[in-house]
Amino acid sequence: MKRSLKGTALIVALVLVAMVAFAGCGAPAAAPSESASAAAPSESASAAAPSEASAAGESAAASGDGVSVALLNASNANLWRAQMEDEMNALVEEYKADGKISNYVAYSANDDATTQSQQLSQIISAGGTDVVIINPVSATSLNPVIDKAIEAGIVVLGVDSVIGHPDVVTLATDQYKWAEMQAEFLAEKLGGKGDIIIYNGIAGVPASDTREKAFDDVIAKYPDINVLKKVYHNWDDGEAKKLTVTMISAYPNIDGILNQDCSPGIMQGFSEAGVDMPKVITSDGSFNYLNMWNDYNTKNPDKAFEAIIVGNPPGAGCDAIKMGIALANGKEFKDDVLTEMDGGKAVLLEPAPVITNENREEWVKKTDEMGDTYTFSKILTDEEIGAYFK
Repeated sequence: MKRSLKGTALIVALVLVAMVAFAGCGAPAAAPSESASAAAPSESASAAAPSEASAAGESAAASGDGVSVALLNASNANLWRAQMEDEMNALVEEYKADGKISNYVAYSANDDATTQSQQLSQIISAGGTDVVIINPVSATSLNPVIDKAIEAGIVVLGVDSVIGHPDVVTLATDQYKWAEMQAEFLAEKLGGKGDIIIYNGIAGVPASDTREKAFDDVIAKYPDINVLKKVYHNWDDGEAKKLTVTMISAYPNIDGILNQDCSPGIMQGFSEAGVDMPKVITSDGSFNYLNMWNDYNTKNPDKAFEAIIVGNPPGAGCDAIKMGIALANGKEFKDDVLTEMDGGKAVLLEPAPVITNENREEWVKKTDEMGDTYTFSKILTDEEIGAYFK
């Protein structure tokens, strides 16, 4: 039985916290109309005016009235980011009831860097916001506006993709390691040779670029692995399907797919073309893909393919809220928890869970009653968050 995304997001995240520990380790909001401000918040967000204390220049954190938080999401038009927002919304409601958060608003930039810059400028001008969490469209294009936000006393955090600003900390799965693990898996399962296609996300988006570099670095160590083509599916299953049909037409032999998510679309492309799956395919943390992979291998044991899922939890958005509140209340990071990278700083989370054919059926049973649109998630506990601070 499938459950609605918005009604179950927090439950799923909490259940998966337990599952990840055991293992060891919605429709998007509508874009602003043309008559509306390009920086208008998404419909699901609270857009209350700043409190009098905030308008007077005193932060909510300092006044004891709770912290005012804003999310700048690159886009909520894909399932991963939509789930991130839903999990954040659920945590915000809990924190509002506890008095930890006074106000919360979420914006979507529709993958446009200029729009995201305008949104941050609007937040600064309006005043009253203590913490801004940014899932960036670009690694550095926001830097001039981030300077102004920091000057205004706003805590700025990145989430998922590293922001290349020296005073911004990004909370993210270690995207290089995420991709490196998958590329090494593919190379091992192919015996170090074969013809592959590389599917990247969106060129220019930090997480996609970091993963692409890891793919390239690993594959460069295997001279007998031939990259037939590099493509970009923009983290869209429909685009991934179309690209796959095109790739199959162009290349009669494809041994492996090295991929940044959207594996369901890739599998649909092979099915539509009437072609068996390649020997190896990597990526995608959705339950839908897990079930498609399991169904294919169960029904076609003589054509079963090797695959790997490496988790990239959307719960990082909730982790960023918790860290932002701590920073707004005067906490400081321990010196040894931050990693200097790409012009910024990061708290890097270990990719988890890791699923292959060895533990695939176990995970299918664990996620049996959860909707196909969910992806594997985990939210750090308050104790885990506290361990990052002095």
